[in-house]
Amino acid sequence: MAILVVRKAWRILGLIFPLVYYFTNKITTLFILLPILGIFIFIEILRHFIFRFNETLFIIFRYILKEKERKKILATTWFLLSVFLSIALFKKDIAITAILFLIFGDTASGIVGSSFGRTKIGRCSLEGSLAFFITCLIIAIFINFTKVVLSWPVVVIGALAATLIELSPWLDDNFTVALFSGIIMTIVSRL
Repeated sequence: MAILVVRKAWRILGLIFPLVYYFTNKITTLFILLPILGIFIFIEILRHFIFRFNETLFIIFRYILKEKERKKILATTWFLLSVFLSIALFKKDIAITAILFLIFGDTASGIVGSSFGRTKIGRCSLEGSLAFFITCLIIAIFINFTKVVLSWPVVVIGALAATLIELSPWLDDNFTVALFSGIIMTIVSRL
C-alpha cells in the first residue's frame, strides 16, 4: 500500500500543469510542458536501447515505476503526452477538467481498487471504477467555484466517458482518459 501511495503522490505532482494553465494561457503552459515531455521521450529512447540505464532507472525509482513498465512506455510519459495533447487540442475549460479527471480519478481508482476492490471488471475493479466516477463528479462540483465554466451535463458525461475509457484494456489509461473525456466533453458542449 505504501508503494501505491508514493506512485499516486507522484501522479498528483502533475497537478502543476492544469494549475499553470488555469493561471496563465495555452502557449505558456505548453512552453513549460514541452521540455519536460522531451526529457521523458529522451529517457524512453535511452532506456529501450541501453539495458543498464533501464535497470538503473528501475532501481532508483522502484517506488514509482511498476514492473510491467520495464519493457513498455512509462506511465509518466503517457501522462505527459496526454496532458500536452489535451492542452493543445481542447478549450481551456475542457482541457483542465479532463486532466483533473485523469489525475484524481486515476488516483482514487488505484487506491480504492487495490484496497477494497472485490468485483473484477477486466483489469480493474467495480469499486475502483465507482471511486473514479465519484471523484470526477466531486471535481465537477469544485470546478463550479472557479473560472472554469462547463455545464453540469457536459461534465457528468465527461466523467462517465473518463470512467469507461479507464476500463479499456487496449490502450494505457494514462494516455486515453484525458483525451477521450476531452473529446466527449467537446462534442457534448457543442450540442
